[in-house]
Amino acid sequence: MREKSVLYRKRFLIMFIIIASFLMAWLFIFRIYNPMRMPAPIIRIHVLRHTPIGMHIDEAMEIIGSNEGWGTPAINRNNGFFHPSRFVDEPDGSITRAIIGDQSIQTRVRMYGMMPFHGRNVRILWGFDISGNLIDVYVSSIFSP
Repeated sequence: MREKSVLYRKRFLIMFIIIASFLMAWLFIFRIYNPMRMPAPIIRIHVLRHTPIGMHIDEAMEIIGSNEGWGTPAINRNNGFFHPSRFVDEPDGSITRAIIGDQSIQTRVRMYGMMPFHGRNVRILWGFDISGNLIDVYVSSIFSP
């Protein structure tokens, strides 16, 4: 009788280790393949799959709001967004940042990495024309200590 009890404990322990290993592997893979942890061009591709160019602003708001990992959307129906890396020559000879669109949506995501105090800041900007159709998406993704 004692041998059966020892055998059952060993089987239970082996099954527990196998299940725990699969669970840990799944969590690790899920964490690594989170698109918001990738560099900005990959995040932009991921965002454009869900909100393609030409999509209406109301449809985009629904999709952005339903993707919890994209952050809380802030909508601006009066102005486009200032593109951080595009510039325009003004008539007076000065250079200013380009404004993309007539309406915009902005989200900010703060994700923590594997180490406790290391994270990634992701900023996503959608620019829409006057009729509310998406014309450009800008993504900034940087590490922060």
